[in-house]
Amino acid sequence: MIEEYLSDEEYEDYFPKLDNLRKKIAYALPVEQNMSILDLATGYGYFAIEIAKLEKNLKIIGIDISQSDVLNAKKNVKKYSCIEITQMNASKMSFSDGSFDIVVNFLGLEDIHMTRGKDGVYKTFHEVYRILKPEGYFCFVVMPPEEMETEAQKIEVEVFSYICNATWLSGREYENMLKEAGFTLISKTNYFTGKKLTPKQAKEEIEFACDNVPKIYGRKTPTFEEVWAKFGYGIEKNGMGHYSKTVLMIARKGYP
Repeated sequence: MIEEYLSDEEYEDYFPKLDNLRKKIAYALPVEQNMSILDLATGYGYFAIEIAKLEKNLKIIGIDISQSDVLNAKKNVKKYSCIEITQMNASKMSFSDGSFDIVVNFLGLEDIHMTRGKDGVYKTFHEVYRILKPEGYFCFVVMPPEEMETEAQKIEVEVFSYICNATWLSGREYENMLKEAGFTLISKTNYFTGKKLTPKQAKEEIEFACDNVPKIYGRKTPTFEEVWAKFGYGIEKNGMGHYSKTVLMIARKGYP
């Protein structure tokens, strides 16, 4: 596949937009009117907002373990009365059994891995099964390393795993976790933006992660200099991916 570098103008506000990636994926979800939906690791609430635009009378709850992300998400969703944001650990949720029709996650499982480890992701899948209604849907977006096609995409996955253990598991590992938790995988769909970061932009992303991950998540990171010494040559040569390829996995509780 061919990837293009983001212009500096595009990069300034690219993350909230991601070339309409969230919107495209939201349209692929099995959302219907009057559904109750949980957005795991909601971050700034951008995916919850796209889902809120799909149908009327939805009830959406976004949860995140980061207090600062929760505060930012609450600001972003203010005009969407159907969205509620709260701080909660996805691997140990306080919701009652069978509370939701759909549970979604947009590129947040790596953060759960970062804060709770692989066992935390495993527990999250079991928690999702518990809080879903019978035949409810679990829809999540990931970046399995073996699915990355370009050098820029591979570098992105490697860099952030190295910086803060924000690790994407393999597709097979996600599928095994689904099966063990009691889900049936219905579909896997690839989505592409075809955009990547210039070396200058990549430096900004890496510096931001090295500076802010310890503050937001309490996780120690290597210095920017250490990261650049390890990955800088590859980034200078190939650029660095920026969610240019993602995979949507849709599973169903106890189905068929």
